[in-house]
Amino acid sequence: MFADDSLLFFKANSQQATVIKNALTLYEQCTGQLLSPAKCSLLFGSHCDETIKGTIKTVLQVQQASFDDKYLGLPTPLGRMKAGRFQALKERFEKRLSEWCEKNLSMGGKEVLIKSVLQALPTYVRSVFRLPASLCEEYMQLIRKFWWGEDQNNRKVHWISWQQLIKPKGQGGIGFRDLKLFNQALLARQAWRLIQYPSSLCAQVLKAKYFPSGDLIDTAFPVDSSETWKGIMHGLELLKKGLIWRISDGSKVKIWRDNWIPREHNLKVIGRKTRSRLKWVSDLLLPDRQQWNEELVRNMFYPPDAEGILRIQLPHSPGEDIVAWHYDKSGIFTVRSAYKVALDALLRSDNTGESSSAPNGERTLWKNIWNTQVPQKVRIFAWRLARDCLATQAKKKRRNIVKSPVCEICGKCEEDGFHATVACTKARALRSETRIYWNLPPEEIFV
Repeated sequence: MFADDSLLFFKANSQQATVIKNALTLYEQCTGQLLSPAKCSLLFGSHCDETIKGTIKTVLQVQQASFDDKYLGLPTPLGRMKAGRFQALKERFEKRLSEWCEKNLSMGGKEVLIKSVLQALPTYVRSVFRLPASLCEEYMQLIRKFWWGEDQNNRKVHWISWQQLIKPKGQGGIGFRDLKLFNQALLARQAWRLIQYPSSLCAQVLKAKYFPSGDLIDTAFPVDSSETWKGIMHGLELLKKGLIWRISDGSKVKIWRDNWIPREHNLKVIGRKTRSRLKWVSDLLLPDRQQWNEELVRNMFYPPDAEGILRIQLPHSPGEDIVAWHYDKSGIFTVRSAYKVALDALLRSDNTGESSSAPNGERTLWKNIWNTQVPQKVRIFAWRLARDCLATQAKKKRRNIVKSPVCEICGKCEEDGFHATVACTKARALRSETRIYWNLPPEEIFV
C-alpha cells in the first residue's frame, strides 16, 4: 500500500489492517494531508484467503489489489521477469534506431551513437534486474544491424563476427559492450554494496531473508527467491571472481576455500603438496610475529602458490582481514573493471584472443590506428582493412555473393584488401595525383 511512495507491510488479518488504518488516520489528523484510497494498492500473498482479502479491503477502503506495471521507471517485479515485461524498453530502442536510419551516418558516427546512446538506454533497468538472455540478444542484434547499415528493406552482410566487435580496441575490436556481461557487472555492484554496507537497512532485510546465519560470499542460497535477489545472485557470481582477502592476521581467511593469493587469474590455492590439517591463513605465520613461516609454506604448497604467498606483504602490527576488489588498484569495486573481468573470461573460453607479447593482449598495430590524427571514419576504415573485413571481391566470392574474385576496376588480380588499397592501378594512380598536394612516401614503400 502506497502512502507518498511508501510501502507498509503487515500480516493479512483484520486486526493488523485496523492498526494500519488507525495509524494512517492519525497521520492525516496530525499533518492535514489526506490519503487517497483510489490511488492506493494492496498486494496479497499467493496463499491468502479470499475472505480475508475482502475484509482487509473493507477496513482500509482500498479496492485495487494489484500494483501498476511500472514503478519509478522499472517493471514491477511480480512473478517471472519475462522478455515481455521489458517491451517498453525495446520500443524506445527501436524508435531511436528508426530515427537514425533515415540519416546518412558514417561508421564513425554510428560508433558514437551506439556507445553513447543505444548501449546506455537500458543501464538503469539492468542495474536492478537480470534481463532475459533472449532480450539481450535481440538488443545486440539490433545494434549489429544498425552498425552494418541493415534495415527491414535492405539486408547487409556482417563482415566480422560480434565476438570480434566487442573486444577492446587495443585487442583488435571496436569496444562495443556485450549487454549480458554488462548486465552482470551492474548487478555485481549491488552485491558489492551489500558487502561494503552490511548495516544498511537493505542489507539487513536481505540477510534476514536469504542468509540469516551465513555470509554473503560463502552461502548456498535457495532457488525459490525473488527476481531482484536472483539478479543479485547473478552479479555475485562475477563478484566472487574478483574478491580477494587482504591479509593482516589471517584469522578470518580459509586457506583452501577463499581467494587470497594476488595474481592475474585463479586467486585460490591451486592444490596442496602434502596432507595438512591447517585451516586458517593465520596458521602459516610465525608465532607472535607478522612474518610468513617460509619453510612451512614451501613444504605445504606447490611453487607457484608458495611464491605468491611469500610475496604478500604483511602489516607490521596485526589487524583485521578485509575483503577487497582485486582488479582495481584502490581495492574498490568498479563496474568497468568487473566488465573487463567477465569479457576476458569470455574471450579466453572462446579462444578468440589476439596473439601478442603484451600481458593484456594489446598490439601496437591497433594503438597506432586509433591514435592517428584523422577523422574517426578513416580510423575505422583502416581498422577494417587490418581486420580483413572490407567488402572486397575475394570476401564476396568466399560468401558466394559473386562468382569471380577478380578486381572489377583493373581486371588483373584477385581483389583483397591489399590489392584494393595498394596494388590496384587505380590506387596507384590516386597516390600519384595526391603527391601533387601532399608529401606521401615514395611508391617503393607501398609495394
